[in-house]
Amino acid sequence: MNSKAGQMLEDTKIYEAAKYPWSISARNLLKELDVSLKEIDANAQVIQQTRRRLLQALETTEPLTLKSETSSEFVELASFFVAKVMVDAIKSMFFRRRWATAEAKRAERYFLKESDMKLATIAERNFNWQLDPKPTRIAGREFSHRLHFANYLAATAGFHEREWKLVNKRMVNGFVLLRKGDTARVLRAAVEQLLISDVKRVSPPFPPNIQQMYEELENVVRSRTERMKQEIMGEIVPEAFPPCIKALIADMAEGKPLSHIARFTVTAFLLNVGMDVDAILNLFVKAPDFREDLARYQVEHIAGKRGSTEYTPPACAYLVSTRLCVNKDKYCEYIRHPLAYYRRRRKWIKPKHS
Repeated sequence: MNSKAGQMLEDTKIYEAAKYPWSISARNLLKELDVSLKEIDANAQVIQQTRRRLLQALETTEPLTLKSETSSEFVELASFFVAKVMVDAIKSMFFRRRWATAEAKRAERYFLKESDMKLATIAERNFNWQLDPKPTRIAGREFSHRLHFANYLAATAGFHEREWKLVNKRMVNGFVLLRKGDTARVLRAAVEQLLISDVKRVSPPFPPNIQQMYEELENVVRSRTERMKQEIMGEIVPEAFPPCIKALIADMAEGKPLSHIARFTVTAFLLNVGMDVDAILNLFVKAPDFREDLARYQVEHIAGKRGSTEYTPPACAYLVSTRLCVNKDKYCEYIRHPLAYYRRRRKWIKPKHS
């Protein structure tokens, strides 16, 4: 390969990595570049773009506009890398979800511009999906892709709109027919799930400029989280609990054994709405395997009293995938998190208690 061809290949690699910095190829390129946080710390443009990227996500869950992205592929790739380090270090699921949503929306923006074959390649390489770029016309409607139903169900587990239900989709031999926009949307969901689940153990101190940004962001996240807690906490309004939490509490009252994730979900929820540790332990007393010392340790750990992380319950998409999403009502349709359900319902119900 001549030097010009080699340079074109390198330019293509970093261009693709900057577009999809969460991808396997982007991670491999970062390893090849072997750029350390100390080196990045001296790059003011990367630090500035990282800060903008995260603050924008925290404020709106929207990505930076194309005009706000720099002309440097390296800056875009490196700023994602540093942003992930910040999210991992701050250890806030609220922050992680908002960042993951913004980055997934950014990816969707690029997905919509890709060829059908390119989207199929991205899906296969990064998510091991069976996505076939096969144009199909049925009843006057054009479809660009076919996605295996198992991949479709996993990606859309958190979708509430009726149009995304499998029963409302056209299928051929176990494959769901998708239009280009639908394909981009389900890929966006896969990116979001990936970023939420990809948690690394990272802790300060960092090089000086990154450390300063970390402290700034940690304060912003803490302030935002406290403000949300104040909206939620106060007088606990059980009538405003989402159906999934009500069902778990009912099972606890009957002494039914709960799975680990069920116990974690209900405990994290109740802690976040203001219930104290002892009150929660009283709910677990009827469990057939109840041990106060072990139960107390687990509840205090979730409350952040035995570690640096204070947990929130899983999002609705995860509860759907673990079959803990039950008895959905009309308020669930456009809600993505149990605490969001409670916060909204409490605003309507609380005046009746006053």
